[in-house]
Amino acid sequence: MLKKNWYLLTPLLLIAIPALILVYYIVSFGYTPAEAMKATQYFLQSNTRYTQKYSDANFARLRPGMDGRTVYEVMQMQPFERRDNEALWIYSLPQGDAKAYHERSVVLERDKDNVPRVKKVVKTFHAP
Repeated sequence: MLKKNWYLLTPLLLIAIPALILVYYIVSFGYTPAEAMKATQYFLQSNTRYTQKYSDANFARLRPGMDGRTVYEVMQMQPFERRDNEALWIYSLPQGDAKAYHERSVVLERDKDNVPRVKKVVKTFHAP
């Protein structure tokens, strides 16, 4: 029966493939279902360029409250860019003319002793 009517599996595959991609983004990148859905929609249109030697495992170790020196030690590299008077450290950018990419950045804020501390770690899918 299945050999003769193999084409009946086509609708199942049309549903299963995007579902598997969605699960991949949730499990591998730690995205929320809404972000994973957005990443799935831009699956072949997104393109991200990371800093040299970037590691998602190291980035996942960053926590609010860490000082800037600890961020350097954990990441083992400089960010691509520092914006907003050193308050935003960017570790990923869109590749070429891509509009959608995996955004990785750290928002810092100086404490009362003028030490830059991590205020927020941004790990999201950026889409237009």
